[in-house]
Amino acid sequence: MSNPQDDNQAVVWAVLVAVIVLAIGLAVGFGVAKSKKAAPAAAVTAPAAEASAPAADASAPAVAPAAEASAAK
Repeated sequence: MSNPQDDNQAVVWAVLVAVIVLAIGLAVGFGVAKSKKAAPAAAVTAPAAEASAPAADASAPAVAPAAEASAAK
């Protein structure tokens, strides 16, 4: 036979586990959100680096539009 104090023990454990899972989920979610904010800046510079590498093998006019685009900023 259980006493009234033990009747809510399962509920307390369920709430405790739910709070821990929620905290871990929020931490992971914020980490993913921060990494996605930093990723576009890296993604923008990566194609520019790839574009400049083939341009070195190509003729000089292929490099000129990139210089004009950076000067326009």
